[in-house]
Amino acid sequence: MPAPFTFDRRFGLAATPEQLWAVLQQTEQYPVWWSWLRELEGGELREGAVARVLVQAPLPYKLRMDITVEHVVPQRSVDTHVRGDLQGPARLEVDATPGGCTARLIWSLKLRDSVLRPLSFIARPAMVWAHDRVIEIGLREFERRALGGAGGA
Repeated sequence: MPAPFTFDRRFGLAATPEQLWAVLQQTEQYPVWWSWLRELEGGELREGAVARVLVQAPLPYKLRMDITVEHVVPQRSVDTHVRGDLQGPARLEVDATPGGCTARLIWSLKLRDSVLRPLSFIARPAMVWAHDRVIEIGLREFERRALGGAGGA
């Protein structure tokens, strides 16, 4: 089994936790904000909610996942579990800062797709690159479209 794809990064945003939370609750806007999110069904930001998503990587593959919201502390954190082509825990932590807030994204996801999993042994550097581009593009689009250009990574 290939090693999980792990991620643990903080992003500084020029929005208060309250402002960020208000924007994050607009889940119906996620496909507008994030060009790589090709499909979204469900996705409320409440415990027990399930979002069914299709993500298009910058490489020629798509990933289907169900993301279950397991625990929510408004304006502070969201714990989820991902199932599908990727599987594992994912978490968002929000902390106030003097200039706004930080958003920390953490996950450890195992590749479950039967075609991509064997390829990941040799194509892992390209997959990590694609993952990092999705995050980079996602943050830029989120800042521009959802936060009106505020913030910085």
